[in-house]
Amino acid sequence: MALAWSPRSGAWLRAAPVWIAMAAVAAASWAWLARMSHAMSTPGGASMHAGMAMGSGGAEALIAALAMWSVMMLAMMLPSVAPSASMFATLSARRDAEGARRASASYVTGYVSAWIGYGAAAALAQWLLAHVLLLDPMAQSTSAWLSAAIVLGAGAFQFTPLKQACLSKCRTPLAFFMAKWRDGAQGAVVVGLQHGSYCVGCCWALMAVMFVVGAMNLVWMAALTLLILAEKVTPARWRFDRWVGVALLAAGSWVAIAAAASP
Repeated sequence: MALAWSPRSGAWLRAAPVWIAMAAVAAASWAWLARMSHAMSTPGGASMHAGMAMGSGGAEALIAALAMWSVMMLAMMLPSVAPSASMFATLSARRDAEGARRASASYVTGYVSAWIGYGAAAALAQWLLAHVLLLDPMAQSTSAWLSAAIVLGAGAFQFTPLKQACLSKCRTPLAFFMAKWRDGAQGAVVVGLQHGSYCVGCCWALMAVMFVVGAMNLVWMAALTLLILAEKVTPARWRFDRWVGVALLAAGSWVAIAAAASP
């Protein structure tokens, strides 16, 4: 498909309901997480959640973890999808002005679905790690060696070809859209799912660091959200992703050294 892109001010306005809905869902997700984090930080809330953390709740605990991670993905990734969704809306308006709003919403739905799939895998990992007592009730690692392995792994992944290949799709979504474009709402869902999968491939290791700092730590959640967004919008020549990798390797090494030195 030959598709040339140029900004059109009307495209953003036509898709305004999509942006408002995205902002509302993200805000509601953050509010829900804040309320849950506050409840879990109280003595009664922590003890009530301990059953899930230790895996004694069976399927109910796994479902609860899945719900938590799904809301986390909405809260953290809806801001991250905004740049590519804006470009998708503009391109869609050039193809079909009347259907641009629905297509944009479908694209976001597909993108977020890829991250909810990642959330399901993270929820299973949380349940399993809690079952063997490697996570506390706040879904934070209780093992210095596990923490070091996660942080070192995330740092090393920053330098892999897979990271660079996936990040390039996130930094320059126009090229991806030109190659993978599909018309219609169903096509937009597929494009969103594909692009979201590249984003998962780019950022899954960074997201795993939540198990080190605590999956319900809102400060670190917000920091990672900004970090993931920064990787996408900063020019490649800045090598921001490489500096993040260096910082993670240094932090992981420090944790490993501290673990080896402790009795």
